[in-house]
Amino acid sequence: MTQMSFDGQVVLVTGAGRGIAREVALQFAALGARVAVCDLSAERAADTAAAVERAGGTTLCFGADVGNEAAVMDMVGAIASQWGPVENLINAAGSYGAAFRPTHETPVEEWDAVFGSNVRGSFICAKAVLPGMMEARRGRIVNFSSNAGRSVSPLLGCSYTAAKTAIIGLTRHLSREYAGYGIRVNTIAPGPVNAERVADLIGGEQAVRDLAAQIPLGRLAEPADIVEGVLFLCADASRFVTGTILDVSGGYVLA
Repeated sequence: MTQMSFDGQVVLVTGAGRGIAREVALQFAALGARVAVCDLSAERAADTAAAVERAGGTTLCFGADVGNEAAVMDMVGAIASQWGPVENLINAAGSYGAAFRPTHETPVEEWDAVFGSNVRGSFICAKAVLPGMMEARRGRIVNFSSNAGRSVSPLLGCSYTAAKTAIIGLTRHLSREYAGYGIRVNTIAPGPVNAERVADLIGGEQAVRDLAAQIPLGRLAEPADIVEGVLFLCADASRFVTGTILDVSGGYVLA
């Protein structure tokens, strides 16, 4: 059986200043990777980078908007100049709008912001790292969708559902286009995660318990459940997996 190790590999994690993406960055570092941390907030990025270093990991830190092509190209160039090309891209950055907002009341500005961070950002980051991966004839990209992209999101609305569905389309296209270069592109689609954000969005602990009761495995995901899915999609254990959607939702969404 293949052991999961990323010794010396170059990993870029976007949105890594908090939440699941922060845990992804920390776990890659624990498994020997050199981890570039990117977040819209330079302060949050620095905090995650400091946590990586305290744990003995090697890191670079960037406060960058993934929707800004020039900023992303500069970041990827800086990583390449110090470590070499990005080998694993984790496109985890992505915003969302107001909870339970009806489509007919959704501002266009909200729609643009959600698509900008989720879809435009994932596209730009992939575009930036692909040439280096093509030259190396090897690479892994993991895009973050959601159970919303597999069904709908009554909670986060039309903009979020549409953006996360678009991520799946982006994944499918890139996986087919670049497979010949040895580049694997997959999507992870988390279900509801046991975190403060979920409780705040849906209205408290009782609402969380009600939601958990709808999940066949009887609980919300823990951050580690999502992190380990990401690691699998970048590991040699998944070397024949590309263009797939990995649902990590406890059966909440059935393919």
